[in-house]
Amino acid sequence: MAAKRLSLSEVLDSGPITPLQIQVYFLCLCIVFFDGFDLVVISVALPKIAQFLKVGTSGLGLAVGAGQLGPLVGAMVLGTLADKFGRKKMLLISALIFGIFTVSISTIHSVQALALYRFLSGVGLGGAIPNALAFGCEYAPTRKRATFTTLMWMGMPLGSVVSGLVAAYLLPIYGWQSLFYVGGFVPLVVTVIVAPFLPESIEFLVRQGTDKKRIAKLINRIAPKLNADESTEFCVSDGKASAKAAKVSVASLFSEGRAFTTACIWALFFFSFYLMWVLITWTPTLLKRTGCSVQQYSIAFSMLHVGSVITALVIGRLMDRFNVHKVLIITFLIAFLSVCGFGYAANSQFLVIAAMAAVTGLFVNGGNTGLMALCTTSYPASMRGSGVGWAYGVGKVGSMLGPVVGGFLLALNWSVTRICVVNGLTALLIAAIVFVMKLRASRRTVVANPVDETVGVA
Repeated sequence: MAAKRLSLSEVLDSGPITPLQIQVYFLCLCIVFFDGFDLVVISVALPKIAQFLKVGTSGLGLAVGAGQLGPLVGAMVLGTLADKFGRKKMLLISALIFGIFTVSISTIHSVQALALYRFLSGVGLGGAIPNALAFGCEYAPTRKRATFTTLMWMGMPLGSVVSGLVAAYLLPIYGWQSLFYVGGFVPLVVTVIVAPFLPESIEFLVRQGTDKKRIAKLINRIAPKLNADESTEFCVSDGKASAKAAKVSVASLFSEGRAFTTACIWALFFFSFYLMWVLITWTPTLLKRTGCSVQQYSIAFSMLHVGSVITALVIGRLMDRFNVHKVLIITFLIAFLSVCGFGYAANSQFLVIAAMAAVTGLFVNGGNTGLMALCTTSYPASMRGSGVGWAYGVGKVGSMLGPVVGGFLLALNWSVTRICVVNGLTALLIAAIVFVMKLRASRRTVVANPVDETVGVA
């Protein structure tokens, strides 16, 4: 009697979301949460750290730059290793690296030590984020992959909001070191607790094809009605049956017709992260220039992140139901208008400023969230970690450029309106790139190709 043969897409699409899948999604959201938490913690702590080390805030530029370089290295290196050695293993290693060196920041006595620990904790964080997004995506039903990717990315703005509240309580009472104790020990504890219960990526296991008993056990937890056993054969979404994972390198992201998709995704991540970090870095300064009080520009800054949370709940659902390219094009066109509107509203009453900040966060960060979903669904499982990792790393280059360009424009004494309009043009450029991707996708014949398998963006 011939063995049963099933595709993972059939398995994941055969029934409702299971507790196992929810467990995976929640962990991945927690990992992304620490990205947002870390972002705000270092921003809030820097003035106190400068005072402790007896240097000016500008003297900490080395440490700030190292904190951005680390995630770039981690995303590119650890993301690629995950495709070779397993998603779970590299995710846990990344979380441990991040936690250990975040705690180590509390022991610093020099700028050089701060820069080193920020770099190393960033390596861990950069490895964790792409792996978490790819991991969660691989346990999602095909019809809901964009939704669950954006829900996981929602952890970033949530982490930013929570870290601001935590910092407001801990900083004046326990000092700046307490922020890094919390920011480091919590991911370490979470990692140790969940490690025994976290499954490996189901697609990775199928590609390896060496532990059929483990595969069958996971399949039965997701779709018990299938009654899978060790004789059941599975294939991944690109149609390949269980086999040793192919060697993955950055060159593979440009092979077999993927060059156009990869180049476009890298450009999208670069410009999207640039725009997002211009806003994150300079919004308080820009509003202070217009006469807003500390309390007012702090609230407006928080509204940027509130808008991000709202979008994460919506945009993935829209991308799963409608054409992904159209959703992103519309989102970034409105993002352009909202950034310009934010610039023009900067001299208005505070309620108008706060409302425009929320709208800007809604579409700028929402578009960024949508790009995460686009990227995770654009590569087959065999190279999804590499694909997301390299895209995230290129995005980090954009995030490093954003604060520099923003500072340069401020030094030129440009008005808030002019700065916002000029940087808002980035959103138009992103929309144009997505439009080109849409035109190319519409002209291609749908074939059984790893690049075309989900959203047809190749």
